[in-house]
Amino acid sequence: MEITPFSSVGMLAFGDVRKDARGKLNAKFSTFQKDSDENETDAFDDIGLHLYYDDDGQLEFVEGFEPVDITFRGIRFLDRDVTSVMRDMSAIGSNGTRSDSGVKFPDVGIALYAPSGVVEGVAVHRKGYND
Repeated sequence: MEITPFSSVGMLAFGDVRKDARGKLNAKFSTFQKDSDENETDAFDDIGLHLYYDDDGQLEFVEGFEPVDITFRGIRFLDRDVTSVMRDMSAIGSNGTRSDSGVKFPDVGIALYAPSGVVEGVAVHRKGYND
């Protein structure tokens, strides 16, 4: 699934309503709430995706983990050393900010979860999500 910054992850477009996003994936899912004050999240665990929606029911955030293959401009993320990924991203002009849990690339709306130094998760969000 190729990321288009602030716009889409594969066929999933930010702004899709829940029913449309579910239909595009056509896979088994369940729902859960991470926090009591958050909207329900769609968990497509068999394909490695969690979809988060805003108060209007529109897709605003996507988390990916094995077995999904999420890429950006041909760069693979999952199961790779985070330093190698940062080097690849830097080569295309996107410099990340590293933390204990991973690295964020705010210019393209991508964050990587890599507490052990290997990327375990990819998060992608719509424009304005962190505002």
